[in-house]
Amino acid sequence: MIEDRKKEILTATLDYYLQSGDFNGLGVAHLTQAGDGELIKELIADGRLDLVRGDGHPNPHIKAFEAEPIDVQLRKIDDAALAGCLYPTPELLAEHGAGTSEAAPYTRALKEGAPQLSFRAFDLRALEWYRNDPRFDFDVDDIHGRILQKDGTQIANRAVVQDGLDFFEFGFAYDRDMHRAIAAFVRYLHDLPEELQIQIAVHELDGSYSLHPDFFRTQIIGDFPEKMSIYDAFLEEKKQINQFCMQIGKPPLFRTEFGELKRPDGFGILLRPTKKEFRDFALLLDQLLSDDLNRDFFKGDVNLNRNLTDEDGNPVIQSKGTIQLLEEWIAKKFRPADSEPMEQMFADFRRVRKVRQKPAHKVEDNEFDQKYVADQRDLINSAYGAVHTLRMVRENHPAARKDEVPDCLREAKVWTM
Repeated sequence: MIEDRKKEILTATLDYYLQSGDFNGLGVAHLTQAGDGELIKELIADGRLDLVRGDGHPNPHIKAFEAEPIDVQLRKIDDAALAGCLYPTPELLAEHGAGTSEAAPYTRALKEGAPQLSFRAFDLRALEWYRNDPRFDFDVDDIHGRILQKDGTQIANRAVVQDGLDFFEFGFAYDRDMHRAIAAFVRYLHDLPEELQIQIAVHELDGSYSLHPDFFRTQIIGDFPEKMSIYDAFLEEKKQINQFCMQIGKPPLFRTEFGELKRPDGFGILLRPTKKEFRDFALLLDQLLSDDLNRDFFKGDVNLNRNLTDEDGNPVIQSKGTIQLLEEWIAKKFRPADSEPMEQMFADFRRVRKVRQKPAHKVEDNEFDQKYVADQRDLINSAYGAVHTLRMVRENHPAARKDEVPDCLREAKVWTM
């Protein structure tokens, strides 16, 4: 009789999990016979069932994470009674052949008991096709991204939505060497049609990867981001500099600004770490930095031109470069107690300019190499360091309202890795 009831509980839990349509757990409230509590404890102790209470993730009706150790589950039942939802363990699912006939790899993973918020890491090329296809909006903010179909678009005479990519969210993960990978939760991968699951599985990576800390915070914990993206911080520092210029009655130092969380195309992490993409990024970064300096800002303070003579002795007027103008203006208007930050700032300006100029002197073959992830990280750090220091210089003016600088910039809460 007891064994029969145990089988009924196991069958009810298995069927509910596999037939619910969303791999839900069976609420313990559905098991109301006398003695079920003790039988459930025995099934948990035997490794047949897992109890998810909703204290690790607010929704006990999905198995978001790996189940707690058996002794922890049993202790919580003794301390706080039976509550939550029951799930078949992966061992029980394997005994019943769950998922063996499923061709879609991530649907199969859920049928085999994988937690819905476990993630898989993929080569950066996995989503490249969608990034390059104008029929999709491909938004990435260095922490996570999304693919969204554009209205009215089709693929091979079929609406994009029928191919399962009306909306797809992903994030980023890193290995110990800080190599970047795409990260996607098994639950979202399961939502893809079978064909696309098979295609993306080709790019799945082995090894140990950790989610970007703020992707973990926002998606798993449901908390606010801890820090600001360095790309957004770079653009925001430029806006703050221009505001200070306005406050002291000067033209803006930078000619362009971008609205909150708006970026120029291509200004973000390399989804495909190739030499070409890195060079394109270096060009864009210099266009946003040195090329963007407004010559009108320097009028009346420093000479905008230099007087030279050509080889025939004729006078020639040559415009000074923007970095030189800024350097002369700083030297004239600002007397720091320590010159090292200023020297580093101009070294950063010139480093970005130098990397941008490299391909102008020779033809280079393209190549794919994860080193360009690190190269880009170093370059954007240099550019951010330059505008961060420059903003602190500008706010030293007596007319500058320093209290308007956002705390994330003031405290440098910026992801630099």
